[in-house]
Amino acid sequence: MEEPTLSTPDVVGDNQLIMRVAQGDRAAFAALYDRFSTPLYSLALKMLADEAEAQDLLQEVFLSIWNKASTFRADRGAAFSWVVTQVRNRAIDRIRSRRRHGELIEANAPDLEPSGSFVESSADQCAVGERAREVRSALGQLNDEQRQVLRLAYFEGLTQTEIAQKLAQPLGTIKARAHRGLARLRTLLRSTHD
Repeated sequence: MEEPTLSTPDVVGDNQLIMRVAQGDRAAFAALYDRFSTPLYSLALKMLADEAEAQDLLQEVFLSIWNKASTFRADRGAAFSWVVTQVRNRAIDRIRSRRRHGELIEANAPDLEPSGSFVESSADQCAVGERAREVRSALGQLNDEQRQVLRLAYFEGLTQTEIAQKLAQPLGTIKARAHRGLARLRTLLRSTHD
């Protein structure tokens, strides 16, 4: 009797492939990639509206699958749902990071990000420079953990997931530090104009 191949979806289910990936099976990983990459890329592209970013996100997700396949629990849902959730969460993190980065730069320190805009007068240059100093001063008043998370997010462009991995901290901790840091930063910047 001939042994089934990985490309026979009715014989080898997605959940079984994930379990084999957890054991380091490269062929199972390749089969999983073949099955999932197109719909996952489509989802990432739809959410991010940027081909390069969608490709990067897809690569991150498949790296995560390879490294964390052992954490998959078939009793909690299907493998495809597990992976779609990872794509969705990472895409949301990227969108939030983009939005926050843009808002922080636009609202508080336009000269901290390179731009093609021309500052028309020395008075405008002074105002922009003063606002940048206020932002830097306010950042200096945050605690080290909050300042580190905000710098990684807004000045290095990392997502909260990437920051959590880089700092080896739980994602919830990073989100809390960012939230408290931004709230404190807003308060400090408002107080400079009162």
